Amino acid sequence: MRSIFLLLAFAVCSFASTLNVAAAANAAYVLEEIKSEFIKLHPDAKINITLGSSGKLVAQIKNGAPFDLFLSANIDFADVLYKDGFALNKPVIYTSGSVAILSVRGYEPSLNSLKNKDIKTIIIANPKTAPYGAATIEAFKNAGIYDEIKDKIIEANSIGDALNQTIKAGDIGFVAASALKAEQMLQYTNYAILDGSLHTSIDQAMVILNHGKENKLAKDFYDYLLSKPAQDIFVKFGYKAIN
Repeated sequence: MRSIFLLLAFAVCSFASTLNVAAAANAAYVLEEIKSEFIKLHPDAKINITLGSSGKLVAQIKNGAPFDLFLSANIDFADVLYKDGFALNKPVIYTSGSVAILSVRGYEPSLNSLKNKDIKTIIIANPKTAPYGAATIEAFKNAGIYDEIKDKIIEANSIGDALNQTIKAGDIGFVAASALKAEQMLQYTNYAILDGSLHTSIDQAMVILNHGKENKLAKDFYDYLLSKPAQDIFVKFGYKAIN
């Protein structure tokens, strides 16, 4: 009986030291560093991060994916989970992001250049599931160029996929500015930040999910993301701090 109890206790401790995070793809690079710093404070922690478009991650969570924490690229997707009973808390903003206009083909990274007849492909994230894609479409419309360029637009599954497609084949792309701050991306210098006044602020929010209710690590990581050390890392990657 004692051995069974010890095995059960070990299993509980092991589970509690594992955190499963669903995160918007724009946060791929910044989360690598934040995770590394967090583990220095929690050396026994194991953190699994699954990246994707916010909308698709919401669908996975609603279909039973065992995530403890959801880091959305906007408030709305996180709020849906809270209102529908899949999250423990109302969404809390953890950072705010920016869209970058990138070309590795030598085109000028600006909205005006999109009308250039030589530009055949404009890569963006799917606006239905990726907030960065929605912000991009909003900017096109507010700038009065959407109708003229809409036939050139190619939608990637996520903002991470938009970056990959822009680098591999796109004439010009709209990507997360934070990705271009990652060390492995510093070679791509032909970019400009999209005017934030042309779109709704990309305030990124998080919720602790029902699956993480008994997982102390979920609350610890949640709190760490709001702390000054983590916020400093967000700023390093081009995000806006919340405090």
